[in-house]
Amino acid sequence: MKKLVWIYSVNTRGGILKSSGAGMIWSRSKKLQEQLRIKVEPEWDLSIISYDITTDIPQADLIMYNEMDQAYMNDEIKKNGLSILYQDLATADVDSIFDKIEAFSKYNHYKLNDPVL
Repeated sequence: MKKLVWIYSVNTRGGILKSSGAGMIWSRSKKLQEQLRIKVEPEWDLSIISYDITTDIPQADLIMYNEMDQAYMNDEIKKNGLSILYQDLATADVDSIFDKIEAFSKYNHYKLNDPVL
């Protein structure tokens, strides 16, 4: 099973930054998270996190994040991670997100076999 980390929101030492994840409606975002978890299992072990930008990069085969949070991402995450369109998150388009995960992992398999993140 491959490890997928979804950076849902960003923080610094526990203080929430003005990120896209912080503004999502909780009940709706929880539903999206569960729908995506069901869609990616059993191939992917999905962890949904709030990323503290002052700490090390999470260990994973693939890290995905909202394009609107790109300014907060470490260069290594931007270089090797998967940026998800805010529109896909706002419209809860699980199929589109899943397709992007699959395409990214297919064409970046050399990165996934030797996780540097």
